[in-house]
Amino acid sequence: MTAKPIDWPTYIQLMEQLLNVPLDDTRRKELEVQLARMAALAEPLLDFPLPQRQEVAGVYKL
Repeated sequence: MTAKPIDWPTYIQLMEQLLNVPLDDTRRKELEVQLARMAALAEPLLDFPLPQRQEVAGVYKL
């Protein structure tokens, strides 16, 4: 997957405003580190190729 990198500081600032959760600088920096780590962990999973058609699970009704 060749997605452009995420601007974590801007994302965090927007989420602070949207969720009305003010953070201090220390927490913002730590959150940036954690989000970057999670994105790095998710990257191989997102790059895993899937066939065009997956068999869907059954639908159970009561």
